[in-house]
Amino acid sequence: MRSSNFAHRRFALLMAAAVSVSVLSGAFVGPSLAVAQQAAPSPAQIALAKDLVEANGEAHAFDGVIANIVDGAALSFLSTNPDLAAQLRDVALAVRPDFEKRKPEILQILATAYASRFSETELKEALAFYRTPTGKKLVSDRPAIVQQAVQGIQAWGAQLNAQAVERVRAEMHKKGFDL
Repeated sequence: MRSSNFAHRRFALLMAAAVSVSVLSGAFVGPSLAVAQQAAPSPAQIALAKDLVEANGEAHAFDGVIANIVDGAALSFLSTNPDLAAQLRDVALAVRPDFEKRKPEILQILATAYASRFSETELKEALAFYRTPTGKKLVSDRPAIVQQAVQGIQAWGAQLNAQAVERVRAEMHKKGFDL
């Protein structure tokens, strides 16, 4: 259970990082034209989408995000006064519950994203899949799959980097530069 929790937290942190990178890069600045032109999702679509993100595990992928945001906000003051580290940590812990109450907003955002792109029929079909043994296995094994994939991609990236460094070095050597 402990490695499963670690994998789940790692998945949540990866998702949070993806969201942070997307926000910083401007990917979430506004809705795309195609989405903006669609009618607002119906209450039935939103309800089905909420069930779907619970069933597919995405509702829990952001479990640590609020705590990370609050902790980050408190630690942002650390640069102005490093001696306040303990007090800032205590304040962050004290105010976290107020912000944790906003977790349903994450579920609403996720559900709206799905409901904006899938019809009621499609949402029902997806939900039916996630309620099958295979769908449940996909949800339970996803953190381990993501962890394995991230480790594999990191190893691949390191290998590719080493090859690129050598290739650049060789090409520069042809031009008379020794790097």
